[in-house]
Amino acid sequence: MEVFLFVFVFFYPVFMAIYWTTGAIIFFNRRESRNAKRPELETHPKVAILVPCHNEASCIRDALLQLSKNHYPSFEIIAINDGSTDQTGEILNELTGEIENLKVVNLTRNYGKAIALKSGVMASTSEFVMCIDADALLDKDALFWMIKHFQNGPRVGAVTGNPRVLNKTSLLSRIQIGEFSAIVGMVKRTQRNIGRIFTVSGVNTCFRLAALHDVGYWSADTVTEDIDISWKLQLRYWDIRYEPRAITWILVPETLASLWKQRLRWAQGGFEAATKYAKEMFQWRNRRMWIIGIEYWVSLVWCYSLGFTVLCWAATHTVPTEYWPESLRIQTILPEWSGVALAMVCLLQFAVGLAIDSLYEKRGLFRYIFWAIWYPAVYWIINATTTIVAVYKHFLKSGEKRHGRWESPTRSLLYAPLRIREARSQHEQRRLFWRIVPESKKFAEVLVTFISWSLWVYLITPLLSLVVWGLGAHLFMDKMLTAAGYQALLNTAGFFVLIAVMWVSLASWIVWNKKRYAGKRNRRSRSLPTVTMDDMSKAMCTQNGEVKHLRETTESFLYYDDEQSPVVDTITTTSNVVALKPATA
Repeated sequence: MEVFLFVFVFFYPVFMAIYWTTGAIIFFNRRESRNAKRPELETHPKVAILVPCHNEASCIRDALLQLSKNHYPSFEIIAINDGSTDQTGEILNELTGEIENLKVVNLTRNYGKAIALKSGVMASTSEFVMCIDADALLDKDALFWMIKHFQNGPRVGAVTGNPRVLNKTSLLSRIQIGEFSAIVGMVKRTQRNIGRIFTVSGVNTCFRLAALHDVGYWSADTVTEDIDISWKLQLRYWDIRYEPRAITWILVPETLASLWKQRLRWAQGGFEAATKYAKEMFQWRNRRMWIIGIEYWVSLVWCYSLGFTVLCWAATHTVPTEYWPESLRIQTILPEWSGVALAMVCLLQFAVGLAIDSLYEKRGLFRYIFWAIWYPAVYWIINATTTIVAVYKHFLKSGEKRHGRWESPTRSLLYAPLRIREARSQHEQRRLFWRIVPESKKFAEVLVTFISWSLWVYLITPLLSLVVWGLGAHLFMDKMLTAAGYQALLNTAGFFVLIAVMWVSLASWIVWNKKRYAGKRNRRSRSLPTVTMDDMSKAMCTQNGEVKHLRETTESFLYYDDEQSPVVDTITTTSNVVALKPATA
């Protein structure tokens, strides 16, 4: 039992690290390394930028003003105030007089992000829908890169972009810089190679309205609407593409509590989608989703295996010997040679990811490899723990009818707004962190830095000794290469042979599917239907008059009745709005 757990718990991260790294390099060479210049589009179809807001008073003004300066020539901004209890509504009302192409839809109470996005779609007259969070900053050229994919592929239902970390002023945020490059970015690049993506990024994705309408829009009863809509689209044979040059600057959690809440929500959403679409996914006609599904379920088993390993280790040292079976005894979980090898593979993955995404940072990202040493352990612990808790919560609340409501995380543009970034010189920015971090946290940062460097030494020293040992073994083979050392070399070689076999099998499956079925059905030439107002009203279970009202007014108020049908409220207004204003042309 101990051997099996060791092999699986150790082998799975190594295989996935090599798998993601290889896939990211292939994607970079095929689709990313060339054509860095903004694409020139023959036409510029209208895009609706949806910004759902819930208690975003600290950052919504900066976000919308930055959106209004987008370089794309044909767009509208629709802000959806999802039952905010702070000053968000008043700020949005003021901005309607400052931003010409801004509409505001006020929901009378908090219905959740999925309902907010559906409400924004009803107020739009655009062919494409761009979804972005209220505390994110969309790059001014991002829409050009996204629309290019839609014009080149009629069956493209969504294009997800590249989220880049804006707040780099805390240890936790700097660790997450490596995550978005070496985990999120590399995973999406690799999954794009096989034609299916586990999830779009909820903070930075553009959708084709016809595709959204075809799958029934976002589901209101899910914790993460982005994972659910991704699986719905792909099970209906809509393509999802990843465009790393479509950048959005985002704010990541800077406290362990907010990071835990975010990752728990992600884990719940992933398990919801995997169980909701499990029966449909593993049908032969959806075989292109098999790799995504198998990858998820194996990762779920790995999380429980890691948790069980820790439990066995704790029991080995606390439970009396006569009460704990020999087969479940694990003496140590501290990294030995296997841990050093695993850590180095992960650091290689981070190095490749940071090097690729450095193309999109003025000062580069490779300097953050220093902090990446923390992330594998932090990521695995948080990922495994949140997955275990999420599965428990899912079954605990199974059968309950609910909206996937959300609360704004405790972060704002306070530490990294555009005005600070533009006003301070590079010399000052290097020391900005030490001025804004409270005195009580500076000692902790120094201590963490010291421990981080100690871990680097711990990892590098065995590798240097291995090199020296290898040279000595070559010169004094009969004296230095013991039976134990020879067996260790065979075990290490066996791991990498197994990885190579699995990787070749995966590549063979992809190549076979492409040759066997490519070109059999030309979906790219199919004409796409236009979503009319009647179609929209029917899908939303409302009347044409409701949709027409939302489209023709700059600021409107909306609620959902007992049957979850949207109803325009012509009585409720903000404190300084007397009547609904007609929309500007």
